[in-house]
Amino acid sequence: MRFTLDRRSTLVLKRAAGTRILCLGGTVWLSEIRPAADCVLGTGQSKLLDNDRDVVLGGLPDAQVAILSPTEPAP
Repeated sequence: MRFTLDRRSTLVLKRAAGTRILCLGGTVWLSEIRPAADCVLGTGQSKLLDNDRDVVLGGLPDAQVAILSPTEPAP
């Protein structure tokens, strides 16, 4: 799934272990809930979610994002 995340919106992923978040353009902010752990991805960077915590995504200020399932190849 690919989409644009603007600075006024967020997306919450529930229990997304094994999912890869890929920043296709701009900057995306990720915040893992309990315990709090934040990271920022720039264009071309990705993060593999290795636990079942909820994750909040936001654009800084805007981001083009791909969410890849565990079996989906990177674009």
